[in-house]
Amino acid sequence: MGLYEISGQRQMDFMKKFDYIREAGTEGEKKAAETILQELKSFGVEGRLESFEIDTCRIQEASFSVTEPYKKEYVIAGYGRSGSTPSGGVEAPFCYVENGDDISLSYGKGKIVLVNQPVTCDLYNRLVEAGVSGFLTITGNPTDQGIDRIPLERSLRKMKETPIQGGILHYTDAVEMVEMGASRARLRIKQEYGKGISHNVIARIPGSDPAGEILTLTAHYDSVPAGKGAYDNMAGAAIIMELCRYFSKHRPRRTMEFVWFGAEEKGLVGSRNYVTVHEEELKNHAFNMNVDLAGQLVGGTVVGVTGDVSVCHMIEYMAHEAGIGMVTKNSIWGSDSNSFAWKGVPAMTLNRDGFGMHTRYDTIEYISPWSLQRSAQLLGYIGDRLGNIPVMPFKKEIPENFRMELEEYFKRIS
Repeated sequence: MGLYEISGQRQMDFMKKFDYIREAGTEGEKKAAETILQELKSFGVEGRLESFEIDTCRIQEASFSVTEPYKKEYVIAGYGRSGSTPSGGVEAPFCYVENGDDISLSYGKGKIVLVNQPVTCDLYNRLVEAGVSGFLTITGNPTDQGIDRIPLERSLRKMKETPIQGGILHYTDAVEMVEMGASRARLRIKQEYGKGISHNVIARIPGSDPAGEILTLTAHYDSVPAGKGAYDNMAGAAIIMELCRYFSKHRPRRTMEFVWFGAEEKGLVGSRNYVTVHEEELKNHAFNMNVDLAGQLVGGTVVGVTGDVSVCHMIEYMAHEAGIGMVTKNSIWGSDSNSFAWKGVPAMTLNRDGFGMHTRYDTIEYISPWSLQRSAQLLGYIGDRLGNIPVMPFKKEIPENFRMELEEYFKRIS
């Protein structure tokens, strides 16, 4: 493979076109999808949009105040998808339950509780079972100043029922409340649910063997509302764009499909839609090569493989051939590769250590052309070898333990 043709600077120039927030279902995300289409057209590849509906949630009000033994209102953000309190809010006793251990939660019935960590679906259900009246979680650290003291919204995964509502409080305010013995508080959350439209952007490069299998190279292009998502994941989107450019000039034996997923940050919604719409065709898909979190210079590269352990050995061998350092992990991965593995297609996610994910610091200033180039060269080398090898060097199967984990994973996020 002509690795010298891969350009990190060209990827950086592409990324500069997306220096804005691209939350799923917004005009920003739609603008990004159209820009990806234009980029494909600039080097002679036709792309298309596949639209799908997503659930949306907009927090209209989030307020919290201590009412006893002192009175003070604190700045909070709301927990999306946790529902709305009654119009006057919820007033109840208050207590700190640390990590939500069983002993601490045994004192939480009928109270608004403060917990250290973000509330997952599992923890939410434990809070409901404990009979709490509402919850706050802690964000930030004691060194934060200025804008970093303002909590950012979080969101639960979609829940069937949301009997209790929650918010996010900054670390320093949490410390003050506990030290001052806050014993009663009022929480008010108001949010509105609706529907929105997101898009997957798809481009296909037919292989020289029309009957051959299909390889997919994928990345998501949406961002969280808090930041511009350069590391997570416009860098990944740039990497597969660069490889689409390369393989459009050097057509492999196998067909390659390039997909930029929307709404990944809403629970892999774009990739789940893709594998559902294309489920019949998936019998022809041999392997998914996904990128999520990339582009920062200092760090290490990990390839998470959801498939037979022989896939890990193959990728390690190819990385040695390419002369690019990385390690593999044989596990399910919290990214779009899970959607393919869930439907029986072995999959991988290329991931590089980095800083600022899901924060306002996730900007292009921290992205390196050198890192983009190396990751694209590694993925391109793997893609080129697998795209042209006569017989795929691993079985198309998902180990039973991964199948069971994936079923549980998608139950949690659906």
